[in-house]
Amino acid sequence: MSSLSMPASGIAGHRAMAVIEARRMARHPVFVLGVALGFVALGLYVVLVDDETGVPVVLTLPLLGAFYIGLASVIAAALLTRSTEVAVEAVATAPGTEARRTLALAAAGIPPLVAGLVFSVALVVLAKVIRVAPQEWWFGTLPDWQVWSIVLMCPVACLDGALLGVLAGRWLRFRGASGMVAVALIVVSLLGQAPLLDTGSSEWRLWVPWAIFHTGDNPDGTQTLIAGNPASYLGYLLALGALGALAVLGAMWHDRNARTPRFRILVAAVVAAALAFFVLAATTGNHDNRVSDPIPSRVTG
Repeated sequence: MSSLSMPASGIAGHRAMAVIEARRMARHPVFVLGVALGFVALGLYVVLVDDETGVPVVLTLPLLGAFYIGLASVIAAALLTRSTEVAVEAVATAPGTEARRTLALAAAGIPPLVAGLVFSVALVVLAKVIRVAPQEWWFGTLPDWQVWSIVLMCPVACLDGALLGVLAGRWLRFRGASGMVAVALIVVSLLGQAPLLDTGSSEWRLWVPWAIFHTGDNPDGTQTLIAGNPASYLGYLLALGALGALAVLGAMWHDRNARTPRFRILVAAVVAAALAFFVLAATTGNHDNRVSDPIPSRVTG
């Protein structure tokens, strides 16, 4: 079903457009492949990474869902956005303004959000059933709010990926643009934080779109929890994407008719909120990296 097949007048028309875009995303082959790979990777990790203490380095596993589902969502949402505009250009009357169509396209982030939530629930259930080592950074060694903040970064990253895809599809018209954006996202996230992870100022890595809070196992069997406030960082991610922030607003900015004074104020307010969450993430929470007690079975050197 095309996103142009429904009327765009009134709230009902916008809701209908949004439902269609969400369905298109849920059926998109790239998105379906990303979701499948994410869950297969999680299952293989649990089965093949054998450890007598339980699921190893469980707080690093949200990265699997963010990587497979989130990056696939970037590409799929960008392709959906471009296909919608190609269809608009082919007909005489477009269904609503470009800004309104962009808002409808933002609903394409719903399936990735749901997939990320299911991935997170599966991770928590697996850790509960299989158990984790008593020394792991997990429930019992960390406050619950910190654990949940890190786990929920997976669905938020999946949602943000889709919204970033809408942004890319709206602004970038050349072939392969969505793939380049996905690669750039990985490069920025790696290079933006890798030099800071083992320093006394590791909390300032939190400007990147995906920051890690857990290193995995160290050679001596310990694990390092990286400095920063994961709850505030989750708010930063929400400000970047899930609250309609920079990704959707940036895509809507492509429509010159939408650049009203009220809209400009909204953009400024969202930017200010993102900056505030970033400062809170970097200046509150743990100010130094924390090292867990060693897990004897994980000692490699």
